[in-house]
Amino acid sequence: MLRITADPSGTRGEFADSGSGTSRRRNGDATKLQARKGPAIVTNLVVPKTGGMNTTKVNLVRWLKNEGDAVKQGEGVVELETEKISYELDAPVDGVLLKIVIAEPTEVEVGGLLAYLGAPGDKVPAA
Repeated sequence: MLRITADPSGTRGEFADSGSGTSRRRNGDATKLQARKGPAIVTNLVVPKTGGMNTTKVNLVRWLKNEGDAVKQGEGVVELETEKISYELDAPVDGVLLKIVIAEPTEVEVGGLLAYLGAPGDKVPAA
């Protein structure tokens, strides 16, 4: 089974460091660590475009984690499949699976939102 890790750097310019309460903000070529202030930084877990494949939709087969479960970067969170392959989508960051947006089994567009990851107690965006 193929494992794919989503890349958080393509979706926003700020990243949470879940263990230290800091965040990194890209400023030109420099990356600075800052104390985390203001709203929580929540990561969107989305269906990635897999390299070289002309797929526009995938099937969400099953969740490997439940809401509230801790996840480590690189750990499988959800099983997805296309017409040709079945794969696990890995967590792009350490944190907690805050909210599952799409139930199983469901067909989802590439780029579609699957779930939110963040720190315990973080609030997910309103729908």
